[in-house]
Amino acid sequence: MLKKFIGIISALCAIGAAAQDCTTLPKNHQQYLTGMASGEYRYANQIGSPVLKLNAKMQYSEYIQATNTLLATRNKRASLPCPLPVVAQNTAEKHRVIDHIVPYQLLHTNQDKAILLIHGLTDSPYIFSSIAQDLYRQGFNVRTLLLPGHGTAADDLRRVQYQDWQQHVRYAIERTSKDFNQFAVMGFSTGAALATLDIAKYTPENLKALVLIAPATASHNKNSGLAQWVDWLPFMDWLDKDADLDFAKYESFPLAAAALVHEVMVDMMQTPVPTDLPILTIMSQVDATIDSQATMRLLTRWAKRHSAPMALRLYAEQPVAVPDTIKTTQISKLDGVVDMSHIGLLIPKEHPYYGLHGAYRHCGSYFEDAQAYRACKSADIITYGEHHEANKAAYQPFARVTFNPDYKGMTVQLIEFLNTHVN
Repeated sequence: MLKKFIGIISALCAIGAAAQDCTTLPKNHQQYLTGMASGEYRYANQIGSPVLKLNAKMQYSEYIQATNTLLATRNKRASLPCPLPVVAQNTAEKHRVIDHIVPYQLLHTNQDKAILLIHGLTDSPYIFSSIAQDLYRQGFNVRTLLLPGHGTAADDLRRVQYQDWQQHVRYAIERTSKDFNQFAVMGFSTGAALATLDIAKYTPENLKALVLIAPATASHNKNSGLAQWVDWLPFMDWLDKDADLDFAKYESFPLAAAALVHEVMVDMMQTPVPTDLPILTIMSQVDATIDSQATMRLLTRWAKRHSAPMALRLYAEQPVAVPDTIKTTQISKLDGVVDMSHIGLLIPKEHPYYGLHGAYRHCGSYFEDAQAYRACKSADIITYGEHHEANKAAYQPFARVTFNPDYKGMTVQLIEFLNTHVN
């Protein structure tokens, strides 16, 4: 009965988005205006719970299937056509949104080595759609995780707790440790912080490396700590209300999410890491989401006691003081991009959705200015970079860069690091 009901809901949603798919929706300006006003995609179907119940004995394939059911139930666009390449093996002729955002595995016929990928706040496993395949081609079994409150609608981030994220990360790391001889963990942003915090408490003997992509250490908004108090005020539920036309990540941002990630960042800045665990960090100095100076302070503190190799790939125009014990590769210039953003690090320029000529262009800087938003979305010639104030003042039209022109160089370093320590 439930499956039949879900099918009816999905069919109605598909009809509501007539003639649209996941690649045309973000380009539809009228849909943007309508979505901003109605908040249609800001809220999930209120069926079931946004948090999956886990147990340590659950096989990873069972976890994936249970998550698939949850997304099919709550995500209004789960069945929306999405004609993009699917990462995981999928025999369906026509792909849907759910096929791209559900967690997946890429498995070899051996259990020699693996890597667990954990996404960040407002995101989904789709952020790893390119890097997962590159790692798989290098012989790694690949797993991704979907954090509770994600993959459905932004309002579900108001319905989860810090402990829900912790439990899912704990399950995924422990399950991966049991299933493979050696493994590494790679986290992006909030996922990097959650992974680090779990590993600091429980360090599996067969965990051989940690990769931190733009780790969440401190927000650029120094008032972020107030979110946990402001969220209690009536009618103060959202920091940003957008149309949420990006199928793979939320564009709207609830105050509750800011309060949760603030807790994570406070813990991250105070945590130690196993001193014998090799660590690679990849980040941008001009990151407009995370305070790069806070990240450098954390890495410097770790480096004082660390016995294992620490490496850093840093996107920065000017020289940055880094401890000698951290092997640093600095990228000062990027082809066709002013500077590197928080969200673009893991995406190649050729990516069919977030790439230079992809279906999605990030114009969220102008969500309160419909005219500027339209100009950003429609311009044939546009400047890309991180959306800090200096760039927005200097370049018009301007879009936040969602891809990395240095993706190949970054991938080479990442794979060399992993092959050195996970073998």
